[in-house]
Amino acid sequence: MLPMEAIELDVFRHRYEGETFWCGTLLGGCGGRLTTKLYTDRACHFAHHPDPGGLPHVCGRRSRGVNSADHLYVRSAAAAWLADRGEEASFEYTGSAGAPLGSVIDIRWPRGALRVHLDQAVAPVWDDGREPVLGLGVPVDRDTLIRRWYVHRIRLDSVGTARHVRIGTEAFARPIEWFALDECEMTERGLSTPAIEKIFQARTAPQPSLWSPGKARKVPEPEARAQALLRRLVYARRIESVPLVKQVCTDIENLTGVGKELQEQLEAAVRHARIWRVEQDEARRKLFAKLNRAVEERKPGRVCRLLVRVNATAAEDRTDAELAVYERASTYFESLDDRTRDAVKAEADTEKEARKAAGRVRTALQRLRGYDAYTFDLRPQVEELLQSAALAGDLLTRGEARRVEVWKKRAARGPQAQLHVARRYWIQRSCPRCHAEQGTDCVLIEGPHSGKSRKGGHNERLQLIVDERKAARQRKKAGQEVEASAGPPRPAPEAPEHAASATRPLLERPQSGRKGQAHATRMNAVAPRLHHQVPRGDWYRLGCPRCHAGPGKLCENDDRVGPNAKRQLPHDERLRRVLQSDDHSAPGEQQQGTRDKHQRQAPPPAGAKAQPPRQRRREREPQETAGSATRTWHAKDVTCPKCQARPNSPCTPHGPHQERVKWAKEFTRKLWG
Repeated sequence: MLPMEAIELDVFRHRYEGETFWCGTLLGGCGGRLTTKLYTDRACHFAHHPDPGGLPHVCGRRSRGVNSADHLYVRSAAAAWLADRGEEASFEYTGSAGAPLGSVIDIRWPRGALRVHLDQAVAPVWDDGREPVLGLGVPVDRDTLIRRWYVHRIRLDSVGTARHVRIGTEAFARPIEWFALDECEMTERGLSTPAIEKIFQARTAPQPSLWSPGKARKVPEPEARAQALLRRLVYARRIESVPLVKQVCTDIENLTGVGKELQEQLEAAVRHARIWRVEQDEARRKLFAKLNRAVEERKPGRVCRLLVRVNATAAEDRTDAELAVYERASTYFESLDDRTRDAVKAEADTEKEARKAAGRVRTALQRLRGYDAYTFDLRPQVEELLQSAALAGDLLTRGEARRVEVWKKRAARGPQAQLHVARRYWIQRSCPRCHAEQGTDCVLIEGPHSGKSRKGGHNERLQLIVDERKAARQRKKAGQEVEASAGPPRPAPEAPEHAASATRPLLERPQSGRKGQAHATRMNAVAPRLHHQVPRGDWYRLGCPRCHAGPGKLCENDDRVGPNAKRQLPHDERLRRVLQSDDHSAPGEQQQGTRDKHQRQAPPPAGAKAQPPRQRRREREPQETAGSATRTWHAKDVTCPKCQARPNSPCTPHGPHQERVKWAKEFTRKLWG
């Protein structure tokens, strides 16, 4: 990942000096060579080398987000993980026809195989010899979770400029538990996590043997048994197993020897379980009533779906009336001809696809909740949202349907271009669209999330910066044209030798050769900077209109000039304010005015050489300072790019590194020119 800040990019260039960068074909790129672009007014980025023929370079890569290279991070992490276990793996990114590159990763080694699905482009296959590992956006239905006991999940977390792989275990009625890749192992069952081991231990534990008078068995302590029964009751309610809830409640009622506080918890749990059983009995009664009505109305599709629900939730302890309804429905469904059954199956498949589409709609709406404008970057997500909403149909709630309709209207108007300006610039302006104040983010102005923070600033807010920069470029261009039309400048008359030496700056050093000529040309062409035009004693005489620092206080380092929280130099806005103040004049003018005043008041005595009286320095209150304007940065003042040693901390293991010394010199050159 290329750093987006200019100072960080300098460190990046020093660290990878001599290396080359290329547009990766496994990312959908063209394979051409890249270069790094450094900007101070926008984000730094990679760019292609210009075409030798002068034509614009065309690259087929469209996705440039942080997750566009997740398949490469997965490959790197999996290869290192298997190498630690003595396995050498092969990797493929093909997936299936029509799937984008990187959607599916096939990992094979002599003793196993995995198929990683990072998105929904390819549906997982559960019984083809490759164990599926699903991304967070890949849905799994309830029947699959019950039948397989668990499924694997994968996610990638951003840590600095890298992505770290996490493996999760999702089971029915349980939240996803996440583990680092080093915590996982390959067993005879396949990929295994600590959560999977617990699931197998709970499901494969042997039933306790019956008590017999001739054999005594160890009985756990009442307190521990009570806690275990409470956990088992919670699990039984989570999987909606009425027989198991009844059994656990009976065991709790027969338990003795527990403390008063724990006994109260057990009684409360039994009371809540009884209320839950009443609710389940009512839901079960309604389910069989719906099944009976579907048989009477001759609706084979509804009968098929209700039979599946009855077999999943009410397969045990059926009453005579429930058995009669079930037998009647089964007989009716078995009497249907093959054509009707095929139609019912197709209808069931359509409904299943509609449920999956509804899940994709909810996921897409969750991703789009921070936007209130349809831009070119959001076109793939919006198109997927509208297609999934058409398949979901009536399965969407009224609120979801309204949000889909909003995006449909935005898509009908067409995508608009999104301006790109660094946040540190547009945050200093108020937004004319959402009326966000200076220093606050823009907010959404329409939709159900209106009033919440928006991802990025509105175009109207960014357009102010763009117009300002365009006007500055036009003024600069006009000034250059005026200078060009005025003709070459006239040579200035040569000054006497003593006058030239008197006006030479104190810090000027004699230079010779080409460097000296270039330095002289540059110093003659560039106007003196503001902190050279204002005496140092007047730098902090007035408050700063930019960072609102009071008189005598240092300016806040809001533009990251230097490593400290305070700026070495005041803001230019503050210096202009001092220059424009009525009681300020240049140091030479102040001295000349004082000399003239004393000459008028006290004429020199006769016979003596007249000398102007020496001006007394005006006493000022002590002011805090952040360093001299001629300060040179040393290696100990900056962070070491090699060992990351903080300022005023020694480099490890040996002495200051050469990279730290070079960085200090480079920082001094950039700060003071």
